Amino acid sequence: MRRPLSLRSQLSLVLGGLSLAILALVGGYLGKLATDELYTTQQAAVRATAQSAAELLATQLRDREREIMLLSGAPQLVEGPLDAGRVRHALERRAELHDEFAWVGVADPDGKVLQATGGMLTGRSVAQRGWFIAARERVYVGDVNDSQPLAALMPASPGNERARFIDFAAPIRDAEGRLLGVVGAQAHWRWITGLVEGVTQRQKPGGGVDALIIDREGRVLYPEAMATAQAGGESVLPRALANGRFEGALRFGDGRDYLTSEAPLLARTNAELGWRIVARQPVELAMRPVHALRRELVLLGALAAAVLTLATLLLARRISRPVEQLARIAERVEAERRIPDFPARPASLELARLSDSMRSMAQSLLETEQALQRTNATLEAQVRERTAELQAANAALEHLATRDPLTGLHNRRSLDARLAEALALDRRYGAAKGRVHGLLLVDVDHFKQVNDVHGHPTGDAVLRQLAQVLLRTVRTNDVPARFGGEEFAVLLPELGGPLEAVLTAEKIRAMVEAENFSGVGRLTVSIGVSLAAPEDADVRPLITRADAALYEAKRGGRNAVVLKTVEAVA
Repeated sequence: MRRPLSLRSQLSLVLGGLSLAILALVGGYLGKLATDELYTTQQAAVRATAQSAAELLATQLRDREREIMLLSGAPQLVEGPLDAGRVRHALERRAELHDEFAWVGVADPDGKVLQATGGMLTGRSVAQRGWFIAARERVYVGDVNDSQPLAALMPASPGNERARFIDFAAPIRDAEGRLLGVVGAQAHWRWITGLVEGVTQRQKPGGGVDALIIDREGRVLYPEAMATAQAGGESVLPRALANGRFEGALRFGDGRDYLTSEAPLLARTNAELGWRIVARQPVELAMRPVHALRRELVLLGALAAAVLTLATLLLARRISRPVEQLARIAERVEAERRIPDFPARPASLELARLSDSMRSMAQSLLETEQALQRTNATLEAQVRERTAELQAANAALEHLATRDPLTGLHNRRSLDARLAEALALDRRYGAAKGRVHGLLLVDVDHFKQVNDVHGHPTGDAVLRQLAQVLLRTVRTNDVPARFGGEEFAVLLPELGGPLEAVLTAEKIRAMVEAENFSGVGRLTVSIGVSLAAPEDADVRPLITRADAALYEAKRGGRNAVVLKTVEAVA
C-alpha cells in the first residue's frame, strides 16, 4: 500500500495551485475592472468637455441677450431722441465693455440706422434684415450668419477666415409700449469659437480632445475646415449623430475612430438656436493609458505569482512542523471526553493523529455555534420584518398627509408648509442673494362646463392630465400643488425677479392651451402671479395678491397671465 503524501507536500500542492488559480482569476477580473474604469474615465472626460462647452456657450449667449435687453430699456434710448449724442456714447461704452460685439447700433422703426459704434452702417437701411424684423416684436437671438454689409466694413481676420456673426436685437419702447426703434448687436463668431477652444485647451496635454458645433440641421458650424468640407459635399459626420444625443465610439469622415459625446446647447434665450456640442478624442489616444495598464498588470501578475509560490512553500513548511505538537495537546484534552469514530484512511500521516484528537471537540463547538446562528438569524429576520413594516406604514401616512389623492400633486397643507419654508429662507438669505420666491395660482377656464357636459369622471381626468402638464413644464425645484377644485398653485423658489415668474406662468399657459385633453379637446387657464415682499408677515399676503391677479385675469377675458405686486395691490 502506497504511503500518503506528507502534510507539507499536500499543503504545497493544494495551497500553491489554489493561490495561483485565485491570483489568475482575481487579477484578470481586477484588470478588466481597471481597464473598464479607465475607458469610462476617458469617456467621462470627453462628456465633461462637451457639457462644459455647451454650458459655457449657453451662459454667454444668455448674458449677451440680457445685455441687449437692458440696453433697450436704458434711459438714454427710451427718454430721448435716438440720434442724440448720449445714445452714441451709450453704444460705444457697451462695445468697449464687451469686445465680442463687432457692431452695436440703433435703428428707427422704419429700419434706418441712426447711431452705431464706429459709425458703421449709419444712415443705411436694415429694414430687410431678419434681426430687425423679429426685434420689432420681441427680443431676438439669431443663428450664425455672414452679414455681408458689416463684413465688408470689417478688417480682414487672421488667416483670411470669413467673417461671421451672431445677431442680438431688442425693441425700444416708451412707457406706453410704443415702438421707438430697435437696438441691435452683432457678435463675432470667433468669440463663440474662442470659448469652445478655451474649454478644449483646458484638457491635460496630449489629450487630443476637440469640439464641434453642429446646428439643428446637422450642419457643422465649427471647426471651419469641417464646415467647408461639408459645404463642398463631403461626408464629415457619422450618421449616428443625426439621430439625437449620442455617446460612444464613432468613425468620422477622416477615417479615424473617436470617443464621442454630444451635449445640447440649452441657452434658454428667446429663440433657441438648436446647436449641439460634440466633443471627441481619437480612440488610439484615449486607449493609450488602458494599454499601458494592461502591460503593467501582466508584469505585476508574473511577479506576484513568483512571490506567492515562494510564500506557499514557506507556509507549508511552517504549518507541518507544529502539527505533532498540536496532536499531543489535543490527546490530553480528549482523554477526558468520548472519542468518536473516524475514517480508517486519513489524507496524511500527520492528520491521522490530529483528527483523532480534534474532531469531537470541533463537532461540539460547531453544533453550539450553529444553534446560536439559527437563533440570531431568526431574531434578525424578525427585526428586519418589523422595520420594513414600520417604514412602509410611515411612508403611506406621509403620502396621505401631503399629496392630493386625485392628481398626486402636493395638497394645500403641503403647499402651505412649503410656502412657510420659502418665506423663512427668503428672510434669512434672500436679500444677500438677490433672490425671491413667487406663487402662481392657475384656474381652469370654464371648468364647470366640462363637468356639466362631459361628467365628473371626465372632469377628474382633465385635472389629472393638467397636473401632468404642470409637472412637465415647471423646474425640478418648483412645487406644483392642487389648491382646491379646478384651481392649482405653483411655488417658484429662487427667482431672479418678476420677469422670470411671468415667463414661467406664460409657458404653463401656452402648454395648457396646446394640450389636447382626452374627451374634451382644448382648454385654457388663467394664471395669477405674485412675488413675496419683505413686508409680508406670513404667506397670506402672497396668496391674496396671487388670487387678486387671478381674478383680474379671469375678468379680463381668461386665458391670460396677470402679475400683482405689493404696489399694485396697494
